Amino acid sequence: MRLALVGKGGSGKSVIAGTIARLLARDHRPVLALDIDTLPGLAYSIGLGPISDAGLPEDLAERREGQGWVLREPISAETLVDRYALAAPDGIRFLQLGKLPGHVRPGSVVAFRHVVESFRKDGWSIVGDLAAGTRQGFGGWAGFASLIAIVLEPTQAAAVSARRLSRLAETVPAARLGIIVNKVTGRETHKPWESLDLPL
Repeated sequence: MRLALVGKGGSGKSVIAGTIARLLARDHRPVLALDIDTLPGLAYSIGLGPISDAGLPEDLAERREGQGWVLREPISAETLVDRYALAAPDGIRFLQLGKLPGHVRPGSVVAFRHVVESFRKDGWSIVGDLAAGTRQGFGGWAGFASLIAIVLEPTQAAAVSARRLSRLAETVPAARLGIIVNKVTGRETHKPWESLDLPL
């Protein structure tokens, strides 16, 4: 499984991503949990608690004239995960983009993007928690996914965000798109997800 979770802030993406990662790992599957959100969340949800930085070293990349930021040396995404991903509960391997303020640095972002785009170790599942809103999703950070799940809570604002995010299917044609409806009590009179033409 290669799953990216997207949606409005506060919809529960990190909790759902962490739960799915732990369930997969408890089923004896190797799992890479990618925290692509620059705000805290996934580390707590998979049971790591507060960590200062589980990103990649800044010196893996450098700025070159005419090229911008690039990896210093060829290195496989699998090697980066083997060397730098943290061991988390249930056998999950955890890697984060970096947290704001101060821990999102250009060199580490380039190396992390290399993992997102290239990690394809046989038998591994990848669960990625993307930042709230549309910017990361449409910026290619969901390109690793074979399934993109829009996490939707029962509010109109979340439905607007989900409608915008549903266009991700056009930018990641290899991925299926679906919705996870979260925070539903059963007493909702307004069900904004019903107006979306997406699989539930």
